[in-house]
Amino acid sequence: MPTKTRQSSEDSLQRYRPGGEVYRNGPSLAPLASINYGLGGVAYAIYRLARSRRDAGLLDLAHDWIGRALALSPREDAFYNPAIEIDFATVGDGSLFHSTSGLHVVHALICAARGRPGDASAAERAIASFVEESRKPSKFPDLTLGTASLLLGCAELMESAMPGTRDGESVRVRGDEIAADLLGILRSDRVAGSTRLRFLGIAHGWGGLLFALLRWSRALEQPVDPAIVARLDELADLGVPHDGGTCWPIQNDNRQVMPGWCNGTAGHAILFALACEMLGTPRYRELAVEAARSAWVIRTAVGSLCCGEAGNAYAYLAVHRLTGDGLWLRRARTAARRATQAPTEIHPPDALYKGAVGVTVLANDLEHPTTASMPLFEPTRWRA
Repeated sequence: MPTKTRQSSEDSLQRYRPGGEVYRNGPSLAPLASINYGLGGVAYAIYRLARSRRDAGLLDLAHDWIGRALALSPREDAFYNPAIEIDFATVGDGSLFHSTSGLHVVHALICAARGRPGDASAAERAIASFVEESRKPSKFPDLTLGTASLLLGCAELMESAMPGTRDGESVRVRGDEIAADLLGILRSDRVAGSTRLRFLGIAHGWGGLLFALLRWSRALEQPVDPAIVARLDELADLGVPHDGGTCWPIQNDNRQVMPGWCNGTAGHAILFALACEMLGTPRYRELAVEAARSAWVIRTAVGSLCCGEAGNAYAYLAVHRLTGDGLWLRRARTAARRATQAPTEIHPPDALYKGAVGVTVLANDLEHPTTASMPLFEPTRWRA
């Protein structure tokens, strides 16, 4: 990995160590506690680095930060900031990325990994709180704001924390309930003609529902439901040729395209790469590669996981794992360099999905590209 990218990762991490700016002063921008924007995302990022580096000290630091996030969670500005259009009306209170439920998942993961006295009971309480929070009514089905995000949380817990335990059983039961709700949408609606869910991409549309269900099947090592395959094929049919690749419109009733992971082609590349991994369908492999080609040519000045070059980099890494083609690893490294150079006004320093914290995780993942996974999205792949 290029030295400049690695150094950027270390410089970012210093902000959160004892004596660092954010450690001393706390977060300055709301939402203060969420996974997407706040200290929940900081805690998860440090946890990922700790697991990757097998660093017990970093796990303790992650535990410190998730404690701070939970302490802030009762505040109105913990999950909302109307100035950036993040309020109850836009994000609700049932998302893994924008509510207390996500903090409980991260708390459980950190405690399960640390294994200190009292951590097992703390993880148990965190899991129980997550399951309870996940039962709040959600007005959204999608992967970033609603029900599908909670299934990602269930999958992350099953992959990383407690398979085969009593707590794992409670997560499995809840995950199956959420999966059944999402499968109900897949069985009652169609991608092209849907008026309930017009978006096609990962963050707010069909791509996200399909990805969450695939990841849940993978976490449980269960066969993929035929309804998932049927909707994957419908989504595949909506791809359009684009500059040597394939891209997807933002919605099923227009032809507008965007860069990045959230509504763009990078998200589709990761979706079809996972679908090919699980199902072995040659068409899905081809679509993953073509989507990555499209992502490469749709340039963006944004650096973030959500909308920019860091999300693109994870798409290239997914295709590199799928194909073994070194071109995609080189492009991932290029995208990571671009992400570190993004303008600061659209690259806030302390946000996981919207800013520099996600780029820090990416820089670390580039040291071990075969086990890289986009934070709290792709399946976790720990090194042996």
